[in-house]
Amino acid sequence: MGRLSVLIILLLAISGTISCGKQDSASPTATDSVAVAAIVVPDTTVHRIAVHPLPGRLKSLFNDSNHVQLSAARAMGFQPIRSLRDARRLSRPLVKVESCPYYVVDSLSSSVPYLIPRAASLLADIGREFADSVRARGGHEYRIRITSLTRTHFSVNRLRRRNINATEQSCHLFGTTFDISWVKFQNLDPDFIVSLEDLKNLLAEIIYNKRRQGLCYAKFEVKQGCFHITTR
Repeated sequence: MGRLSVLIILLLAISGTISCGKQDSASPTATDSVAVAAIVVPDTTVHRIAVHPLPGRLKSLFNDSNHVQLSAARAMGFQPIRSLRDARRLSRPLVKVESCPYYVVDSLSSSVPYLIPRAASLLADIGREFADSVRARGGHEYRIRITSLTRTHFSVNRLRRRNINATEQSCHLFGTTFDISWVKFQNLDPDFIVSLEDLKNLLAEIIYNKRRQGLCYAKFEVKQGCFHITTR
């Protein structure tokens, strides 16, 4: 018997058509349906969206110093607080900042989720414009991620023990300042991935316009991966 004939017989035996001259009871009959597992390969395409180029490098465009931002924070904010309990007892109005359709608040290990109303309104406007712009430019559903809000004396001291670059005279002490990540965004449609570079530049575009309108100061933090923003 030739090799081809042996191969055909073996294939037929495996398929259940021939098994020692009779149907193998464990083999599927003609009416049996054989389930085939489909291998689903996720779409890893990275999509691009239109962004408007800014007139320079981000580090140069957003370079408002801590001194400049600190002066604005002291003028507009409240007196530094020692704990979350103190934030709740302040006589002047405060806004609790929580995740919403326009932004997501990270787990805050070194700050408390409160801002003065003017800062909270600025944050909401940036988040809304970012989400609307991504959607309008074909990027589906993305939200900005907030990584730091108001700090207390206690959290500043604890942060300084871990981060030698952290300053005791922090703008975050006055309820006027927040950090928006440019390396992490929340994607509400994981099947549609937008270029991180485009998301960063779109966020920069929105903050740049707010800064030009005199609504805020901003610094592009490279090591921290965030825009450090103080309301004006």
